[in-house]
Amino acid sequence: MSETAVVPRFALPAVTEALADTPVVVLQGARQVGKSTLVGIIADERPTMTITLDDSLVLDLAKEDPRAVVGQYAEGMLAIDEAQRAPELLVPIKANVDADRRPGRFLLTGSADLLQVKGAGDSLAGRAETIEVFPFSQGEIARRAVPEDFVTWMLSGPAGRGFEPLDVSAVLRGGFPEAVARTPQRARRWLTSYATRLADHDARELAGRGYADQFDRLLRYFAAHGQAELVKAGLARYLGVAESTVDGYWRTAKAMRVVVETPAWNRSPARRLVRKPKAGLVDTGLSAALAGVTEEQVLAPGGREYLGSLIEQFVALELMKQRGWTATPYTVHHLREAGGLEVDLVLETEGGTLLAIEVKATTTPTRQHWKNLSALRDSYPDRNVVGVLLHAGGGAVQTVHDWLHIAPVTALWQH
Repeated sequence: MSETAVVPRFALPAVTEALADTPVVVLQGARQVGKSTLVGIIADERPTMTITLDDSLVLDLAKEDPRAVVGQYAEGMLAIDEAQRAPELLVPIKANVDADRRPGRFLLTGSADLLQVKGAGDSLAGRAETIEVFPFSQGEIARRAVPEDFVTWMLSGPAGRGFEPLDVSAVLRGGFPEAVARTPQRARRWLTSYATRLADHDARELAGRGYADQFDRLLRYFAAHGQAELVKAGLARYLGVAESTVDGYWRTAKAMRVVVETPAWNRSPARRLVRKPKAGLVDTGLSAALAGVTEEQVLAPGGREYLGSLIEQFVALELMKQRGWTATPYTVHHLREAGGLEVDLVLETEGGTLLAIEVKATTTPTRQHWKNLSALRDSYPDRNVVGVLLHAGGGAVQTVHDWLHIAPVTALWQH
């Protein structure tokens, strides 16, 4: 068994639960995050026929006779890998499900958003549930027996145990299974090759036009900025294209699940829509590889600013991953007010509690580092605000004024 084969996937229970009451379940995520491995685990537990549209012969058949492909295994579950390559399958799947509403009929994987693929004839609304699959979380890499759940732990009163300092190599490695299994040098080589293939093949196939060089530059732009506000005018100037063209590139990158957005938070949902989101790549290892930085470089004086942005991206991504199994559902936002108030992350629970998080690359946090958390709490006295200052050092969680917790970044998964 390979090193990555024994890594637990904490999204597995969510997939199993969805298959128990939903006819179609879609596993959506970037290429090489482990979707096919999840399908294999599930297929071992129930009668399943698995086909992959990366096989050119199967793909040709799916395009020529989609009804035959969809109807070939009515007695069990049909798993279709890389389903976005044949959007012609969606209408026959809809018809098949409408004739037989049994749960667990189809398990689809897609390294592109099925709803944004040209030729998709139906959304499968009311018939399908989509589950996002990310690269490994740090808890998965650590092979925790129980999934990490930082938000639930923090809101229940974090214990004062000690935590290890942040290992920068974990941030630079990221969570792609292939990168995790390799040495740092070989991981960087794999990640840069991965990005090149996305630009040369996947982006062209999805968008129906060739702009490999521009798409590669788009990925490198986000890699260089870590977790930063999305300014499309600046991106257009960098690429030398019209802002409307950037919109197309951005939609393609989002559809491929290779970038993620952190929307702005505001009390008013309408005002959230007009604020700029933060954006970044789906993995900090990919960001570091495309930015061409090593551990030695980010720890040098000139690399500290980039390291800070990368650690913020790392924390945001870990919290996005944990949404897939948390006992306390929440949404992930950032905050930037017109008056200058900025908070790296604002998590809003279904009950309305705000978990405001500042991320600092320092190992010695000071009162100055949590001034924005205090300002946010003062600005919304009617909301239950819990502040968290995450730092790169080690040690125990410290609680200030009963509402503010100062904790190591590693508490995200070591709690």
